[in-house]
Amino acid sequence: VANEGGKHWTVNEVRALIRIWSDKSIQQQLEGTVRNKRIFEQVAARLQKFGIDRDWKQCRTKYKNLKHEYKSVKSAQESGSTSKSMKFFNELDAILGHCTMEQASKSDNGESERPPEWKEAKSEKDSVG
Repeated sequence: VANEGGKHWTVNEVRALIRIWSDKSIQQQLEGTVRNKRIFEQVAARLQKFGIDRDWKQCRTKYKNLKHEYKSVKSAQESGSTSKSMKFFNELDAILGHCTMEQASKSDNGESERPPEWKEAKSEKDSVG
């Protein structure tokens, strides 16, 4: 099958891609970035270490497709439809589900809101001096 993405991704290749994607530094770089060629060049280089030969475009395409499919399944589940599912949903939910929750809990000034007990613990520590 000759398509833009090349040969089909194997289960192990997708797992390796997700493992790299789950790296906090990769997630932070991808967050809000449109021009992400350099990030996917890093991802492709890391896949090479696992013996997986994919270029940055293939990695970006697979990332976009997985993310799109995940959002589609997540949306269907939230609307009450449980029939829609996908391979690697749990792995992607660990990455993307966390991101969406984190973004939703940010306050207007862009900082994450902290639980009150954290603020109290900090103020107690500050006053101990």
